[in-house]
Amino acid sequence: MKLQKVLGILLVGAASVGMGFIERAQAAASGDEPIRGARMPAISPDGKRVVFVYQGDLWQVSSSGGRATIMTTHVAYDAYPKFSPDGRWVVFSSKRNGNLDLYLMPAEGGAARQLTWHSGAELPGGWSRDGRRLLFAGKRDSANYQLFSVDVQNLRTECLMEDFAPLNSPDFSPDGRWVVYGRYGFPNWRPRYSGSAAAQIWLLDTSTGERRAVTKNQRQHLWTQFLPDGKNLLTVTVGEDTPNAGRLNEPLPLLQDNELRTPNLWVLDLEGKGRQLTHFTGGSVRAPSVAAKTGDIVFEYEHDLYLLKGGRGKPTRLTIYAGADEKETLTRYEKLTNGVTEAEPSPDGKMVAFALRGDIWLVPVEKPKGIAGREADYATRLTDWAGDDSDFMWSTNSKTLYFTSDREGNTRLYALDVETRKVESLWARQEDISNPIPSPDGQSIAFWVAGPEGGLHVMRLSDRQVRRVALLPGPHMYGYGGSQLAWSPDSQWVAYVARSASRFHNIFVVKVDGGEPVNLTQRAAGHGQPAWSPDGKYLFFQSSRDSGGVYVFPLQPEDVLASETDLKFEKPKEPVKVVIDFENVLRRIRRFIAQNPAADLQVTAEGQVVFLAEGDVWSATYDGKETKRVTNGGGKSQLRVLADGKRAFFVQNGELYQLRLPEGRVDKVAFTAEFERDVRAERQAAFAQFWRTYHRAFYDGNFHGRDWRAIRTRYEPILTAVGTPDEFAALLQLMVGELEASHSEVNPPETSPRISTPHLGFTLDYRHAGPGLKVLEVPQGSPAWFKKTEIKPGEYILEINGEPVATDETLYRLLNRRQERELQLLVNDKPEKKGARTVKYKALTADQWNELHYNNRIERLRKTVESRSQGRIGYVHISAMGGDNQNRFEQEVYEYMAGKEAMIIDVRFNRGGNISDTLIDWLERRQHGWSKPRDCPPEPAPGRAWDKRVVVLMNEHSYSNGEMFPCAMRQRGLARLVGTPTPGYVIWTWNFNLVDGTRARLPMGGVYRMDGSNQENQGEQPDVLVPLSAEDWLAGRDPQLDKALELLAQPVNP
Repeated sequence: MKLQKVLGILLVGAASVGMGFIERAQAAASGDEPIRGARMPAISPDGKRVVFVYQGDLWQVSSSGGRATIMTTHVAYDAYPKFSPDGRWVVFSSKRNGNLDLYLMPAEGGAARQLTWHSGAELPGGWSRDGRRLLFAGKRDSANYQLFSVDVQNLRTECLMEDFAPLNSPDFSPDGRWVVYGRYGFPNWRPRYSGSAAAQIWLLDTSTGERRAVTKNQRQHLWTQFLPDGKNLLTVTVGEDTPNAGRLNEPLPLLQDNELRTPNLWVLDLEGKGRQLTHFTGGSVRAPSVAAKTGDIVFEYEHDLYLLKGGRGKPTRLTIYAGADEKETLTRYEKLTNGVTEAEPSPDGKMVAFALRGDIWLVPVEKPKGIAGREADYATRLTDWAGDDSDFMWSTNSKTLYFTSDREGNTRLYALDVETRKVESLWARQEDISNPIPSPDGQSIAFWVAGPEGGLHVMRLSDRQVRRVALLPGPHMYGYGGSQLAWSPDSQWVAYVARSASRFHNIFVVKVDGGEPVNLTQRAAGHGQPAWSPDGKYLFFQSSRDSGGVYVFPLQPEDVLASETDLKFEKPKEPVKVVIDFENVLRRIRRFIAQNPAADLQVTAEGQVVFLAEGDVWSATYDGKETKRVTNGGGKSQLRVLADGKRAFFVQNGELYQLRLPEGRVDKVAFTAEFERDVRAERQAAFAQFWRTYHRAFYDGNFHGRDWRAIRTRYEPILTAVGTPDEFAALLQLMVGELEASHSEVNPPETSPRISTPHLGFTLDYRHAGPGLKVLEVPQGSPAWFKKTEIKPGEYILEINGEPVATDETLYRLLNRRQERELQLLVNDKPEKKGARTVKYKALTADQWNELHYNNRIERLRKTVESRSQGRIGYVHISAMGGDNQNRFEQEVYEYMAGKEAMIIDVRFNRGGNISDTLIDWLERRQHGWSKPRDCPPEPAPGRAWDKRVVVLMNEHSYSNGEMFPCAMRQRGLARLVGTPTPGYVIWTWNFNLVDGTRARLPMGGVYRMDGSNQENQGEQPDVLVPLSAEDWLAGRDPQLDKALELLAQPVNP
């Protein structure tokens, strides 16, 4: 039984916004109704035309509104349009190659010409005044967006600037002297974020290369661009912070919005002084565009486009009609022979019910031969619902399937008559339920109920009376609350897994007719997969305690040591009655076998213990003395053993298989599933699923003071504007962005194959116009750094694989798809072929290039600390908080700390994870004695302890667990913090997928300081504030490290 998939469906009140979703979509497509959901407007320089994005294409309409005409009709996502200065051309980004590349097309329509080919996303910015060069943000030599320009005629590329911070939204001033751009910036779908990572406005003086900050107030400044006078800037920002996180057990009250808290249009001069231009309350202004000649401004607000004539007065909403045929088939016939995600054989072993694309199907196990069996492989579709029907289990008589579905507004329990296909609702309450398990006697069903008053419930099927047998508040998903459960053979007890106060999962038992739950395992270790023996004598379970494996709890004290008897299973002759003696529970638990089961531990009616481990089926005898691997090859899941223990079923690579026990013969249970997929209905179900998942499990039940139901009502009608998976993900992203919560990213389904651009192993000197490429830097460890394949800075690459190259975008077209393949480079110390040599080596991946740079930077910092402190201070960097980082820290901290007087722990640019508590435990170790072997020097006990001074370096790029670490270090008095405030991106999170393949994250656990303040949206403040500028970074200076060395060089106060 898999964990409940949390889905949702439209509530009646939220579903009907004037008309049903399908009717709204048809009306919009016909052009009879004004559209909503137009995005990313671009206004022409003369202010007469507006290009916008709708249903994945570019459209054009008069700036006064009216009927729009379609400009692009490609099946891929087209977005981010910008007019050229003369109004004759429109540049935009498109995913036609699987990533966002830049394209150029005539403003009146026509063929689009590709401008960029790098596999990193490129987003267009402003144009040079002569219309020759286009600014864009892209990822080339860095994991962050940097600023580039491309000549739209010859495609020559230049790097405008580099920084350790992400850069965005570049725009030329009218005279070309300045480039305004955004530095930092949480994504623009969180416009009310305030903190150290908020987008700030910066200016680059193109004549001197100097850059300076315009704003420094830690509020978002988005879509910044020059106004036609060249003296003022247009931006989207706020005049007052919005409360975005409550204290521990003190949720925020419902937001009282005002126009200062609302992201509106503002005008700022080049010193950052400004005035508010629009005065909306609620929602957010987005994506403004300025007409270069007239000063007209077009922008998004609440899913409509508005025009501010001349950049003053009151904005007017544009009424736009945009009728067009669908660019892809919305009803698709599909025929599948795999893709199973869940499977349950009927108790009689004749049928297998399985889940496929959110519905329940049925196929016979044994197929008739000849003509009678030629249709037997065709599976029967038992449910037909655009959402998700899942979590199903059979009744004991093989006639009924119990399952969960969201078809009535929340996740409820249903009974399906397999013969008539009649579906009956068993649960009418509004709380979500999960993991229904029928009792062995067929009289009851146990399941989890979510919510503050939730817990383990049992329903008596005869009269549908429900009783809560264990109070356990929580969402009961992703490890929070309860999970697996199992009935005792007499149907009087339920064993279940729940997260205890130790934050570990333990196994509890409770009597269904009353009584308090009892924690059987009581260990700070992982426990799961409870399984009762059919004779009612033992409870088996998986545990990570000691060395891990299968453990067993005798329900009654045993008469003899297990090692002193040959334990044999005796099939009960009378009905079993389970009696549990709770005295000395912990002393009775023993390890059964060492093999650690990954899933599906169960005991057959013949006393065999069967489970999945290492991707295969394993079995053990009742006494645990014989364990064997039944299958090989791995990849198996959903193991279900029939009660007689002679047959089992499993899923492998989305296909069904039958396993004969004990001999291990495997037979495929073939099926063919034919159905029509309604893309609109599926997308509607995915929207509801997303909303329901957050409604059930977002960490703050008060939603940061936002009305989550009202937010749904505002966004749901905009589904008609969605034409691509990217737009759907963007719509959900905007919706969840209203909660102002981190770890809530939404991404479209992964597409393949995707173009990947390899790295040459050196950086380019973009000032070199040709011929060839000029090498700027060759980092240590690159293939070009080694003697045999050496390429020196200042040398020229004239050809790659026999093709002439230059510093233009066609270079990446040549390199694409050659990742980790051999490159043949023609190299010379001058830009000509005479005297050139050939160098061959394998191209690097982007990840390899970034890792190379990281290792070189850390080694350089470590040597700096070693040199400047005369070996007295050690340096360790933690790039993330995962298992590999833990291993590396443990190795390095004791390798580089031996004999040191102090330590610098650097968590700048830390991506987060979950190991900070483990690191704190290590760093809190204190020496308590000595150990001395004969003739050897004394050794401290414990052997790895640290009780000396520590400085932690942190910055705006220290995320999540990388923020929790410095917070805990200061709280425990272990370190001083140096650097800049962290961004406040701190929530425990889980990933989940929607029915259409959209990928999302769910913030499920808040993180609070000892004083009750929320770490989410409230970054950690340093003890010593030391900024790091882009100029420092480019020059190799590190004032933050300098300050750490200075502090640790000072004498310790007595």
